[in-house]
Amino acid sequence: MEDKNILKGDINSLREFRDIVDRNVNARNQVELTLIEEKRLEKELSLNKKNLKDDIDSTIKSRRNQVASQFDSEMSKEEDKLRKARGKRDRAKEKGVKERISDETADLTRQNKEIKGNIRTELKGARLPKFCGSAFYFTLYFTKGFGEVMTCALMVILMFLLLPGGIYALLPINFEKKFWPIALLAITYFVVIVFCCFIYIIIGKKTKGKQEEKLKEIRQLRDRVNGNKKQIKKITRSIRKDKNEDMYGLGDFDEKIRAIESEIQRINGEKEAAILNFDENVKATIVKEIEAKELPRIEELEAKYNETVKNREAMEEIVKQTGLKISSEYEAYLGKEYTNLNKIDRLMSVMESGKATTISEAIEVVKTEP
Repeated sequence: MEDKNILKGDINSLREFRDIVDRNVNARNQVELTLIEEKRLEKELSLNKKNLKDDIDSTIKSRRNQVASQFDSEMSKEEDKLRKARGKRDRAKEKGVKERISDETADLTRQNKEIKGNIRTELKGARLPKFCGSAFYFTLYFTKGFGEVMTCALMVILMFLLLPGGIYALLPINFEKKFWPIALLAITYFVVIVFCCFIYIIIGKKTKGKQEEKLKEIRQLRDRVNGNKKQIKKITRSIRKDKNEDMYGLGDFDEKIRAIESEIQRINGEKEAAILNFDENVKATIVKEIEAKELPRIEELEAKYNETVKNREAMEEIVKQTGLKISSEYEAYLGKEYTNLNKIDRLMSVMESGKATTISEAIEVVKTEP
């Protein structure tokens, strides 16, 4: 170790030390510059690779959609034809259903027409107004069955509760007087209820009171009409639920629909085959075309990046080796203060002027300088 003591070295030893420090400093600077360039190239390379991938993906997607769109356009036309054909079929079936309903309910409809004519004749003969033949009249004066009972109950609520309340709400009332609004409410309910009862009784006396037996006969006629209506509804529901469509003559429509559906399946099959061919063959060709145009530039950029990384690693190795040498062979003797190029140059100036022959003496001279 005694032989390696730099303090005993001459100006040549100092020059050798300066060269090592200079190499260390230059290598550090080169590492910083190279890192900046490396990051720039890495960013540019990453961006170019991303652009290449995006270009490939977008081109493949666009070309694939172009292939599919040709078939989709044809399928759309056929599906429109299918919708129209099904619409015509549905209308033809509906027409047939209505004709069937009309045929199978013709007797009941004719009976109802005759019965209603008889009701009008009976009313005219008994000198009763036309409304006496209505279902509403018989519900109020000849109530029969649960449905009519509920209708009467609703009429009672309407006439004896809601109607008086509505009239009262429309009246201009001074609510500052406490007694007057209550009295007016009671009067309103009393008047409306009495009026409604009066009208009901008067109509009853003029009609039911004079022609009760005749009205009972008319009621029986109306019951027959209602019974026929129920039978017509039952027949109508049965016909509409019937799954057998043979009697409607829909064969031509079904044949046309099957032909259109077959054409749609054919087009869809060709589309799937074209897409499969694109994915297995055309796609690879598109990738090769784009890569042939873009990869040389990316590879050149990648080579520059790799070279920059290699240079940076070489500089870092120089920094490491020179740093270890400075630390182990020089800094331990000189101290960190004299590993600076400016300080080393000052020591060399002292030794070149003849004021010192060893580095140790040069340090002492420098220390004594003002």
